[in-house]
Amino acid sequence: MSGTVSDNLAMDTLRAARGTVRLIRFDPAWTRDFDLSRLGFIRSFFAQALRAPLAILFTCVLARAAGEEITRDLILQTAAALAMGIVGYTLVVWIAARLMGLPDWRAYLVLVNWGDLVFAGVMTAVSSLAVFGENGAVAAQLIWLMLAAPVQILFLWRAARVTLRADVAATVLLIVLDIAMSVAADQLATVLIPT
Repeated sequence: MSGTVSDNLAMDTLRAARGTVRLIRFDPAWTRDFDLSRLGFIRSFFAQALRAPLAILFTCVLARAAGEEITRDLILQTAAALAMGIVGYTLVVWIAARLMGLPDWRAYLVLVNWGDLVFAGVMTAVSSLAVFGENGAVAAQLIWLMLAAPVQILFLWRAARVTLRADVAATVLLIVLDIAMSVAADQLATVLIPT
């Protein structure tokens, strides 16, 4: 149930994009695009490192479109929120998997980490609408909330179902915890690094 390691981060990223689409489309070939081994688990955190600049860019583009100043504190706040979210959600998934007896929690996090990179790329592309000013930024946010975010939730749903073989309640719990960790990390970063 695992693809092979390519030793090429660019190739792994392209494979993750293909695997993400395949997983969402219920294509069983998604397994060829992700390395679900222990080494693949560790390597998947490189996807989070690649995601960080994209998420920071998204935040800065939308802030600029809203007429806000882009400061060092805004960038640090975004980076801190990302780091806390990654560490926090990894711990939450580990604890939940232990408590609920869910198998293969590492494979689930491999999919989440690579999927986050893929969706950050989509998010960054959508943020290019902000070049049209405040209306473009509003359009980018609407597209993200109405189209991309639901697809990302579907991806998380499929990832939990196929790797953890989780029932509906556990799957919903993991998705809610993902959103909650993201919001909590954002709020904590705002308190720690005020802009």
